[in-house]
Amino acid sequence: MTAMVDSQHRQQAELKESWGPTNVSAEPLVERFGLTRMESVVALALAEGLAYKEIARCYGISFHTVHSHVKAIHEKAGVTSNGRLLALIYAGGPAKA
Repeated sequence: MTAMVDSQHRQQAELKESWGPTNVSAEPLVERFGLTRMESVVALALAEGLAYKEIARCYGISFHTVHSHVKAIHEKAGVTSNGRLLALIYAGGPAKA
C-alpha cells in the first residue's frame, strides 16, 4: 500500500513538472484578471491542454473544485468558454480595470 501511495505522489510531482506553457506565466494572470494563485495555476494547466480530471489528480483536488475554479476564472476574465479564456491568455488579453 505504501509503495502505491509513493508511486502516486511521484506521478503527481512528474505531472506538475512536465507541463507549463513556455510563453505564459502565472503572475500576469493574477495581475490582469485578479485571479487567486490556485486559479492561475488551473488556468495555466488548461492552457497546456490538461483536462479537468488531470488537473484534479495533479493537484490533489476534486474535479468539482477544478470546475469551481474555472467558473471563477471565466467570471473574472469576462469570458464564457475555455477557448476564449485561452485566447486571452495567449494574446495577452485586456488588463484588469
